[in-house]
Amino acid sequence: MHVKIAMLLLVAGCAAVLHADALEVGQDAPKFKAAGTLVNPPEFARELSDCEGDVILIYEWHMRDGTAGGLADIQKYWEKYSGRGLKVFTIHRLNFEKWPQVEAYCRGNKYTFPVAMGAFYDDKNDFFAYKDGKNFRATVVGSDGKVAYYGKDDGWKAAMDAELAKIIYPNLGKNEVAKDVEKAAEFFAKRDFGKAINEASKRIEGEQPEGVKADAELVIERARAIAKRRNDRIKEWLEDKRYDLAMEYLELIKAEFKSNEIGDEAADKIKELKKDKEAKKELKAFEALQKVIDQDGAGGPLDFAKALHEFATQQEGFRAAEVAEKKAKQIENELDD
Repeated sequence: MHVKIAMLLLVAGCAAVLHADALEVGQDAPKFKAAGTLVNPPEFARELSDCEGDVILIYEWHMRDGTAGGLADIQKYWEKYSGRGLKVFTIHRLNFEKWPQVEAYCRGNKYTFPVAMGAFYDDKNDFFAYKDGKNFRATVVGSDGKVAYYGKDDGWKAAMDAELAKIIYPNLGKNEVAKDVEKAAEFFAKRDFGKAINEASKRIEGEQPEGVKADAELVIERARAIAKRRNDRIKEWLEDKRYDLAMEYLELIKAEFKSNEIGDEAADKIKELKKDKEAKKELKAFEALQKVIDQDGAGGPLDFAKALHEFATQQEGFRAAEVAEKKAKQIENELDD
């Protein structure tokens, strides 16, 4: 009797999990997390709290029905607004289309927005609160953190346009600053973080009108936080001999923090890496690996894995070979499960 009761409670619990309540426009956006397997992982954002002040699109899809048709439009938004007020999480719905297949599909179509694997039933990629039973839904969350659209048609596009138009200073977390800080905020919005810091620094010296110093400090704080998070990753990558990733992020810091000491420090580190004999050899190996990925990555997953194995054999002793071998085995293991 106790076993029957326990089984009934389990079934009832599972039914509740499989049918979440539909969202309503105007309500606070539910929490989510993207901590599992991802295609095109985002630079920073993994949870709702990481997206403060930005517009968020959460879009469920898979390759076997018409929902994948919206991805081309999402890519256009991503190319225009990525890093400038938009966060995207497309949720791959069905587990029998596995990560290697989805990654190849996205690479073949040149989709660069983040894709969370595991549907709504993955406890690491948890977007369950955005699901309404078994029905497909797209959700737009406004910069105010509230649901601006929830539906299964193309209405998300109009909602996105409307919400993105409200953002004046992307990534700053607010759309109004003191008049004397507007120039710094405009630099920040254009991701010219070096000039933003330089301009804001002028507004924290001496006597300032009410609100000016606080807004200037916010600009500086947000910009320096971006640089710190990147530099922390660069340090880890250098220790791991992932010179390819370290160089990519150093170039990004150099470009976005130019005319500031942060950008100058990145430029100096780039020069050091280019002079380092070991780093130069490793970077050349990673360039060769990228060619393999570009050439074979959009094809069949098993053929891609074979190409990665061959590369690893040819480049034995280099960190790029270890990366290729690990990726090849991951593809094969995923397809075997």
